[in-house]
Amino acid sequence: MTSTPSVARSGRLNRLAAAVVAIAVVAGAVVGLTEPASAAAVWTGSVPAGTTLTAGDAVTSPNGQYRLVMQSDGNLVEYGIGGAVLWASGTSNRPGAVAVVGRNRALDIVQNGQRVARWATAGSARSTSLEVRGDGTMVLWAGSAAVVNWKGYQDRVPAGNTILPGTTLRADPSGNRTLTMMANGMLVQRVNGAVVWTTASTVRNYNATAAVQQDGNLVIRNAAGKAIWATNTSQAGAGQLLVQVDGNVVLYGKADTRVWSTRKVSSLSWPVVGTKISGRFGDDRGAGHVPRYHQGTDAPVPVGTPVYASGTGTVTSVVTNNASYGNYIVVTYGMTTVLTAHLSAIQVQKGQVVKLGTQIGKSGNTGQSTGPHVHVEVRQGSTLVDPLKVLSFR
Repeated sequence: MTSTPSVARSGRLNRLAAAVVAIAVVAGAVVGLTEPASAAAVWTGSVPAGTTLTAGDAVTSPNGQYRLVMQSDGNLVEYGIGGAVLWASGTSNRPGAVAVVGRNRALDIVQNGQRVARWATAGSARSTSLEVRGDGTMVLWAGSAAVVNWKGYQDRVPAGNTILPGTTLRADPSGNRTLTMMANGMLVQRVNGAVVWTTASTVRNYNATAAVQQDGNLVIRNAAGKAIWATNTSQAGAGQLLVQVDGNVVLYGKADTRVWSTRKVSSLSWPVVGTKISGRFGDDRGAGHVPRYHQGTDAPVPVGTPVYASGTGTVTSVVTNNASYGNYIVVTYGMTTVLTAHLSAIQVQKGQVVKLGTQIGKSGNTGQSTGPHVHVEVRQGSTLVDPLKVLSFR
């Protein structure tokens, strides 16, 4: 699938000729580079192989929601809703670099005639196009065969942004948990391919959009701009809509608290079996402690006690030998993170999806610890909160 760039052909040819001359006559670093005078080219859906993307050129998803942009700093970046960066070539600080969509089954970043980055696969079939799709993924095609895949995705929409028809949000790269704004006007949530929730009342409102409003309301409006469905949460304040790995879609308010969800929300659990507490959130630990006031709650358990995930979430940090926390893990559950520290063993990896019964590590006495225990910290958004007000004992 290809489409015509939104710029005059003569202007495009002039820019390409200028780029060729510049590469031919300039040796070493590019200096004094200015943006080209003509308008940038924009391809909708896909760009044909054999095309060179220069500064300002872009390829968008069919509805324009996701944009792959060749920047003047040399970085090729895919942007999502609200300017979220879904993927980048990592080639910034290379002014004048271009992206070459080759017929040789490769996407190259080239500066001054020298390749500085490549994504490619071997094979005999020539590549035909580079596509940006409505779920944020990108594909380099050779006919009907995908030869290179990029699994960029967006799992959240900040307040003040609109989800366009044909856009899919995903909880993670697997695509097993999604929310799609359908062209027929419905929001549809799927888990492992099965539909689990819809706004059935909005069907047949073609080209409707869904807006996450600054007042905290999620609203679907028809093509004429009339509201036809809403969460009625306008008192919540500006937050975000999040597609979570636990199979839920949750709307959060300005305080990062849940104000609406597609499915019943289950409480998160305390990371160890037992109710004994040795140090509470906010305790004054006296002068000399940094920080002086206890940021978490401690569970005094023997070394080697199993430490479990608090629910379904994603491991976002795995750290060993930290001076203060020793070995610790951070797991993210929607807008809530749970840190467990002073561990003797870590049994998960960063990026791993865990569930309530998953053993993530073992308790210990590592780091700045005065005895065997598990230190538990909880944050909602970026705010520290009392773990015992969020986590329930097992």
